[in-house]
Formats: sequence, structure tokens, C-alpha cells
Amino acid sequence: MSKIDELLKNENVEWKKLGEIAEITGAGVDKKKVLGELPIKLLNYMDVYKNQYINSNIPTMNVTAPENKIQNCNIEFGDIFVTPSSETIDDIFRSGVATEDIFNTVYSYHIMRVRLKNKSFITSCYLNYLFQSENFREKLYKRVFGNTRKTIAKSEIEQLQIPIPSIETQEKIVKTLDKFTNHVTELQAELQAELQARSKQYEYYRDMLLSEDSLNKISEKIADFSKKEYRLKTVYLEEIAKIRNGKDWKSLGKGDIPVYGSGGKMGVYVDQYAYDKPTVLIPRKGSIENVFYVDGPFWNVDTIFYTEINDEKIIPKFFYYFIENYDISKLSIDSTRPSLTQSILNKVKMNLPPIEIQNKIVEILDKFQSLLSDTKGLLPQEIEQRQKQYEYYREKLLTFDVEGETISRQTDRQTDRQTDRQTDRQVISSDYFIILKEAADIVGIKLFEVEWKTLGSIGVFENGTGMPKSLFNESGNVGAIHYGHIYTKYNLSVKQPIVRVTKQSADNLKKVNTGDLVIAKTSENIEDVMKTVAYLGNTIAVTGGHAAIFKHNENPKYLSYVFNGANYLLRQKNKLARGVKVIELSTTDMKKIKIPLPSLPVQEYIVAILDEFDTLVNDISQGLPREIELRKKQYEYYREKLLDFKRSN
Repeated sequence: MSKIDELLKNENVEWKKLGEIAEITGAGVDKKKVLGELPIKLLNYMDVYKNQYINSNIPTMNVTAPENKIQNCNIEFGDIFVTPSSETIDDIFRSGVATEDIFNTVYSYHIMRVRLKNKSFITSCYLNYLFQSENFREKLYKRVFGNTRKTIAKSEIEQLQIPIPSIETQEKIVKTLDKFTNHVTELQAELQAELQARSKQYEYYRDMLLSEDSLNKISEKIADFSKKEYRLKTVYLEEIAKIRNGKDWKSLGKGDIPVYGSGGKMGVYVDQYAYDKPTVLIPRKGSIENVFYVDGPFWNVDTIFYTEINDEKIIPKFFYYFIENYDISKLSIDSTRPSLTQSILNKVKMNLPPIEIQNKIVEILDKFQSLLSDTKGLLPQEIEQRQKQYEYYREKLLTFDVEGETISRQTDRQTDRQTDRQTDRQVISSDYFIILKEAADIVGIKLFEVEWKTLGSIGVFENGTGMPKSLFNESGNVGAIHYGHIYTKYNLSVKQPIVRVTKQSADNLKKVNTGDLVIAKTSENIEDVMKTVAYLGNTIAVTGGHAAIFKHNENPKYLSYVFNGANYLLRQKNKLARGVKVIELSTTDMKKIKIPLPSLPVQEYIVAILDEFDTLVNDISQGLPREIELRKKQYEYYREKLLDFKRSN
């Protein structure tokens, strides 16, 4: 029996409504300064959202409040604060615990206070972890209402059922989860430091390239090469772009056009657009430095401007890099809440090089931005892997009314997965490849000959047929590869599809055999079109509409690597894809795409090398990701296990 099992053995858990053990209060203080009211600090929404534990150093916003509000909205040791509403349901009921009495501070009207009737800091910390658990949140979500903004009412919060083990068990749970949290936080700090260092490199070169000296030097070099004369022009923003206001979106119908606010995409999609050409969005209120480059249709609300850019004078992406680099904060007309006006923005000066030079600078900065984006993509992946470990153990410790699995069963499955990964790779050693080359020479095979061939000449495409999610059935005996999962759930290959259908449903769907590729034909983003997964399972699977099947006699993983990342294929795909709101690539056009095709042994060797690189970068069983995964799994396992009590009938 594990230590966790021993800890929770025979634990008597009492279930109570949250309203029975705590007072829940809202109606906090507004983010304003009113003449005649008393100055006070404000604990706001983001202070709670970002911090598991809240101390006196965290609230920094200065506001005013009447004396009765200061008395009623105070912050005491052990108070729990929660976020009762958000634009996304996942952000509801994020919580933080006050680790001390926080004097001269009140809480915001955007959050709620949970104050235990019988005060216990350990219980507050325990509840704070419980509020994060999957089982609790599933029940919480059922009480949420609202379409564009999700909310849970105070009366619903009071009805939430809370499992209460003994105070000794609560303390052990909190100590265990705190240790895991500290480990994860330290590792996240290391990764963020690396990301910050790379970001500074990018910013250094961006600032240098956009400086007047650099622009002049680039102009001189290009002038010498092309025998043309290039000079910088000083222009006002109003000479190269028109600033337009946003409007409310609530009267519009639902669609697929994203709505932008000062924080970026709001998670709302409508059926009309305000503008559909490349533009730079500049917040009018709030986070005014948070500018966005958008090159597709969008709608913007009144907290953010869009720009109609004269692309005969300035490349939109060059304008974006200029605005991103410009110190917009100095233009604010409000010291308490950053604000911009059109008249002030119109008078912003910039050094404008000719279009040829703008193109060159955009090309360089795009490459830097790509490198930075790759870094941002990698590091959060590692952080996410740690977070998944944490969540796993948290759920084991906090799922009180669901039968938990034993450690041995979980360990068996982990061992099986590791064995599967090792079998998948089947790495060919370089010594073996040398011998293979000698054998090929003897029998007259050109091992290294590479031919460029169209996909239509090396295989056959089939279009999938409709497979709505309503067909998915956990008890089904046929694996199903849904096109939406290809670019969200799968990597380069899959043995076991994540969803299943019944044999009866499968009879009406297109069959996928071992080695076939399943390709996503459509997406809102062109990057996701032609995302591909190689099916390596031993039994027949099926796929549905918006997907294509490619049957061939090549190495399936080699083709999957090519389809998912080779620049020469991406360039051809981008030219052939069609659509604006929804991008699609037909199988007829896919047949025209050309790829380099070496012999099968070379394909196998390339796959072996790429698999090894993929393992080193992404596999959670090696390197830093392994350390992250191990710590996270420990944390999540112990968290969930410590809280995994059985509810008595």
C-alpha cells in the first residue's frame, strides 16, 4: 500500500454545502477615485487570478472607497477570493488565499470573498486546492450561466458540495501539494528566464533595424547594389494610415469572424467584419501598448482602433513593427487608466524608407519573430507538461466521490507506453546504414538517388465521408480518426485513435489501413490545412468528412514528417489552398504537390534520425522535459490521491 493510500485509509469525510461552512460576499469596491472618499488599495481580479497565495505586497492599485465599504470589504488572514465571472468558463472560480491580514486594502467588485465561519488557515488552503480539482470544477460548470460572459451566482456558489476530511488530513494534503507547487514554480521561473533572454535578443535587433541610423545604412547598401537612390522620409502617421473606431458587436449574429478588444481576441465570433485587409489594431483604453497585426477579417469593439493602411506608401507589417517598437505609453492622456485619442496618434512621426527597404526589414524581423515564436512554443510546452503532472496528482488527491485507480495499474500503463515508444522508433545505427550502402552498391541499387515526384504518382487519395461527433461511442470497437483531432490531439503518428465508433457506424465510413495517412483538408488557419497523421495501428480504423486518406507504398512516418513540416511542401500547399474564412485544399490539388522521394532504406534512416530529435525535444521521458514531467506527475498524483475520498451513501 502506498503512502497516499495509507494516508486516506478509513478517512471519514463529511460533505457540506459551501454556504454552510463559509460566508460568501460580493459587492466589492469599484476601480475609481471619488472626491470625498478615503484612499485605499484594491485587490483586483488579476491579483486573484495570478496568485495562489495573496499577501500585502500583491495589491498595488490605488482607489478610494466610503468608510462602510472599507469595513465590509476588508481582507483577513485565511480569506479565499474567487473570480465569479469571465469570458471563458475555464477562468471562472480561480482562487487565492490571504496569508495575512492585509490592512488598508479592500477587494474589487469583480471578485467574491469566501470567509470560513470557523476560521482555519489549513482549511482555507485545502479549499483553495479543491477549487482547482477537475471533479469539483465539473460540478461547478453545471451551475454557470451566460453566453458571452460566463458567471456563477452567489446563491449557486453556496450550494456547491464540499468534502471535509479531518484537519490532520487536510494539513498533510496541503503540505504535499505546496511542495509540488514550489517545484513547478521554480522550474517555470528557469524556463521563463530563458524565454526572456531570447526575447531581449529579438528586441535588440528589432530596435536596431528600425533605428534611423540602420535604415540609412540599409538604404546606402541597397542603393550601391541597385544604382538607385534611396532616402528616408519623415512622415506623420495620418499620412500613411487612417485610424478607425470600433463598435459594439452585441447586435451582430453568430459567425466565424473574431472580435477584438484591447486584450486581443475576446473569444466571440460574429457574422460581419469591420475590416478585412491587413491592419494594425491599437488599443484605445487599457493596455495601449498591446498592439496586434491582423491580416484577415475581424470586428473590433470601441476599446481598440483599427487602421486603414496605405500600402502604396507603407507595408502593413512594417507599420506593425514600427508601432510595436514605439513607446505608445508616453502618448496617454490619462495617468490612472492609459488612454489614446486619434488626434494624438495622427501626429506620431516616423522615418519611412522606400518599399524595397521596408520589405527587406520585414523579412529580417519576421525571421526573428519566427525564432522567438518557436521558443515561446517550446517553453510553454515544457511548462504545460509540468502542469499536467500537477493536475494528475491533484485530481487523485481531490476526487472524493470517484473510485481511483491504484498506483500499480498506472505504473503498468506508463511502462506499456514507454515500450510502445521504443518499439516505434526502431532506430537504425549508422554502422548498419554503411553496410546497407555496401550491399546496395553490390546489387546495383542507387541508395541515395532522390526523385521529385507528385503525390498523385506515388499514391491514391480518398475523401472521407461524414462522421459527426454524435457517432463517437466509448464502447465502440472501431478506432476513429476525426479530422479535428489531427491538428489538436495527435502527433506524427497514432496507433490507438482517441475516439471509437460502433461497427455499425464504421460500415458507413471510409476505412484507414495500417500505413495510410489521414490528412486534414480544411481549417480556419492555413497552417493547419494538410496536417497529417500516419496510422500505425494493427486493426482497421475509420475517418470522416473534411479528411482525406492517402494510400501509398512509402514509409508512412517519412511522409508524415514531410507533410507536416517540409518547407517545399508548405509553399506548394499555400499556393493551392482556397478560401478566406475557411481554408480548404482538395485532393485534386494535393495530387499536384511534388516531394523528394529517396529509397525506402533512406526514408527509414531519415525517420530514425528525426524520431530521435523529436524525442529529445518533445518526449517527456528524456532531458529537462523528463524532469518536468516526473515532478509534475508526482505532484498531481499525490494531490489527487490525498483528496480521493469515497463518498458514503
